[in-house]
Amino acid sequence: MENVASSEENQNHCSAINNSVPLMQGTLPTLTLSGKIRVTVTFFLFLLSTTFNALFLWKLQKWTQKEKGKKFSRMKVLLKHLTLANLFETLIVMPLDGMWNITVQWYAGELLCKVFSYLKLFSMYAPAFMMVVISLDRTLAITRPLPVQTSRKIEQYMTGLAWVLSSVFAGPQLYIFKMIHLENGSGKTEVFSQCVTHCSFPQWWHQAFYNFFTFSCLFIIPLLIMLICNAKIIFTLTRVLHQDPHKLQLNQSKNNIPRARLRTLKMTVAFATSFIVCWTPYYVLGIWYWFDPGMLNRVSDPVNHLFFLFAFLNPCFDPLIYGYFSL
Repeated sequence: MENVASSEENQNHCSAINNSVPLMQGTLPTLTLSGKIRVTVTFFLFLLSTTFNALFLWKLQKWTQKEKGKKFSRMKVLLKHLTLANLFETLIVMPLDGMWNITVQWYAGELLCKVFSYLKLFSMYAPAFMMVVISLDRTLAITRPLPVQTSRKIEQYMTGLAWVLSSVFAGPQLYIFKMIHLENGSGKTEVFSQCVTHCSFPQWWHQAFYNFFTFSCLFIIPLLIMLICNAKIIFTLTRVLHQDPHKLQLNQSKNNIPRARLRTLKMTVAFATSFIVCWTPYYVLGIWYWFDPGMLNRVSDPVNHLFFLFAFLNPCFDPLIYGYFSL
């Protein structure tokens, strides 16, 4: 009986919020000093990431013109896709986060609430999936060299699949995000509007499952694939070098150029390291909040903001990594 009553009470509460029935709210969020620092750092990282990724994209374009008439290397094609994904993440997530922290509440209406929530998650999926594609491609190139035409078809299939999966997996955002309005006791003056997922799931475990699925696809699965791929590459190189260093073939062409392939191996390891360092604090904080929402009251605002800002470092580091190894 208690569960039924609780369920009915929750439905009535959700119905009240969705229909903007006057609600009394204690302390509404405001822009604190630590929030202002977060906004400043966010827009600084936005400028850095935009500049770095745009410059590397321009560099890739220059290489394309310089090598006109030649086949653009697979690695450069993959780097181009990763750069575009990072640039998309930079242009969507960082300004959205900065402006949302400034306004505190959501003023753009329900349609943009859904659209921007979708674009935000899509732009987070794309770089993670492109990192997976690069790791898989390097593993195939080193452990199972294939004919050029075959390898290019596989590369096109994997990059296309990465973009498609990013768009599909972000789809639920269009449904679960909605506007809620909190009003004062008289019901005349609107106090607070926000874009949230509140009451979008019939049961609490539905939201828990969705959060875990998103977390797994954005972090756990890409991380495991990258670690497995890098471990397999290192194992293969070590075994071949021990057998006969002079027979090391790391390219599908007839040329024996291990130095270039070892450089791309180092680059993929650097990508994985950057991914771990930048995203781990962000997801640790997120998981902690899922299991203990009250942690927001126990962890200081500066620590919360710092952990979230770590995620914005990844699109800044990536162009530095592939720019360094490309040069």
